[in-house]
Amino acid sequence: MKKSLFFFLVLTLLLSFISYTGELKASALSSTDWQEKSIYFIMTDRFSNGDPSNDNYGGFHADKNDPRKYHGGDFQGIINQLDYIKNMGFTAIWITPVTMQRSANAYHGYWTYDFYSIDGHLGTMDKLKELVQKAHAKNIAVMLDVVANHTGDFQPGSYAKAPFDQYDWYHHHGEVIDWNDQWWVENGDVAGLDDLNHENPATAAELKKWIAWLVQTTGVDGLRVDTVKHVPKWFWRDFDQAANTFTIGEVYHGDPAYVGDYTNYLDAVLDFPMYYTIKNVFGQDQSMYQLKDRYAQDYRYKNPMTNGLFIDNHDVPRFLNEASGKPGQSWDKWPQLKTALGFIFTSRGIPIVYQGTEQGFSGGQDPYNREDMVFNSNHELYKYIAKLNYIRNTHPALRKGSQKEKWVDDTFYAFQRSYNGDEVIVLINNSWNSQTRTIPNLDNLSNGTTLYNQMGSDSVQVSNGSITTTLGPKEVKIFTK
Repeated sequence: MKKSLFFFLVLTLLLSFISYTGELKASALSSTDWQEKSIYFIMTDRFSNGDPSNDNYGGFHADKNDPRKYHGGDFQGIINQLDYIKNMGFTAIWITPVTMQRSANAYHGYWTYDFYSIDGHLGTMDKLKELVQKAHAKNIAVMLDVVANHTGDFQPGSYAKAPFDQYDWYHHHGEVIDWNDQWWVENGDVAGLDDLNHENPATAAELKKWIAWLVQTTGVDGLRVDTVKHVPKWFWRDFDQAANTFTIGEVYHGDPAYVGDYTNYLDAVLDFPMYYTIKNVFGQDQSMYQLKDRYAQDYRYKNPMTNGLFIDNHDVPRFLNEASGKPGQSWDKWPQLKTALGFIFTSRGIPIVYQGTEQGFSGGQDPYNREDMVFNSNHELYKYIAKLNYIRNTHPALRKGSQKEKWVDDTFYAFQRSYNGDEVIVLINNSWNSQTRTIPNLDNLSNGTTLYNQMGSDSVQVSNGSITTTLGPKEVKIFTK
């Protein structure tokens, strides 16, 4: 009898555990779920001021005339603009870090003082949870930016708030001296910020405790992890497990071999190698063979379908700032921008668009690439991105289908995405002149099949496994059945 009771209790506990863990997984978004998202990246302080009462929190006054000071954006502002985001077709937002700061210049959130408190300029924990809930109500997932490499610059003489106020929780080697030496990259200070010592078990344990608390408390659906290459890789595996949610890491480096290895420790990475290729190919009119070469390195990633694709962000000049423009008319850069956007919304990976791209922002280096938002939903670029999002959201092949190159030359690239009968042919003309191409060897499309350009009103018929079409200067065509 005692033996039967024992096994009954063990079975009950086991079933309870399975039920509990199953519930956790059911409520979290997997890598596969995130693969289907398109992400709108928000720098909260520069987005929308929904609650002016918190503008001067902590004595750090908002000053929109100073690009290095707080400007007043907050969680309520994001809540107020959720329809603006949803109507552009985005299914997720990534917001900058929310932890408490202690500097008049820490508007961006990357200089943490108190890991367990919310920056009062942005709102409260309750307001953050409200943002998450209201985003979810509109089928928008929320990704939170987090920093586990460093705190703000409080040394010498001070530290971040307890428990991060202990000498041996930090490295004390000064600034990174050799950026080609991984030891220095992981152990030196970056831009004077106090570098955490992850080899100290107490530091590592507290960071894991913190991230588990943050995810569970806020209910966010994923994490963008900052400064990943500056922390030993083994720590990220533990951090990822503690977070128990999707993680995409910022590995700021152009080599796929270097960047790709981090996908063995986090779920995904921001595709910086592809970013540099996009800058060259679409921003400087360079050869499309660079795309072929870049895709050839996809084996470096655990799952390139979850690579974050972007044309710019808050750490680099805007695409429109650096693009070469039309020869002889250097001011004419929108065609290059549209081509680059067409690429990231149709390629393998998760498209990420930085706020203001849809308004034609063209700021230079930080902080001038962190402009205050405007919300013109009639802007040509807003409508263009909305169209790309609509096409991607209605064609599973563009979110999770296989990808095969069908044509490449210096100024033209074509590929096919396929998923369970959904066939999408993407053609990109990177020239400033019209070009005609015959794209051969199409898969799963019988002769006589009519394909329709979702970016326009033209159509083509499949003949001998091929299609022939003409693209205007810097045009993207997306053909579907």
